[in-house]
Amino acid sequence: MALALSTLLLASGLHLFTKDLVAPAVVIAAGVILGIYGSHQPRQLEYRLDKAGLNIGQKYHGYGEFKSFSIVPEGAFASIVFMPLKRFAPLTTVYFSPDDEEAIMAVLANSLPYEDRKPDTVDRLVQRIRF
Repeated sequence: MALALSTLLLASGLHLFTKDLVAPAVVIAAGVILGIYGSHQPRQLEYRLDKAGLNIGQKYHGYGEFKSFSIVPEGAFASIVFMPLKRFAPLTTVYFSPDDEEAIMAVLANSLPYEDRKPDTVDRLVQRIRF
C-alpha cells in the first residue's frame, strides 16, 4: 500500500509540475514493476565452502575469482560479500547463520583477505524499504 500511495503521489506531483503524461506514466509503470519484482520470494540455493572455493547451487567459484571478502551483519542473519576481481562483475553475497561465523572465517581467512565493508547508499536504501 505504501508503494502504491507513494507512486501515485509522485506521479500526480510530476503531472502537476510538468503538465506531461509521459513522465507520470513511466513512474506508475516503474512502481508496478517494482511491486511485482518485490513480491517474488527469493530462490534458496545450497552453498558450500571448502578450501578450494565456493559452490552455489550447481555453480563453482574458485577463490581466484575474488579479491577479498567481508562479513556484513543484517539483523538476525549475516552475509559474506565476495568482492570480484573483474571490474564489472557483481558482488557475490551468501547468507549464513551467525553461529557458523567462526568456522566460515577459519576457511576463508586462509584463502582471501578480509576487507571491512560499510553498506553503501543503495544497500541502506534497500534495507530501509525492506526490499
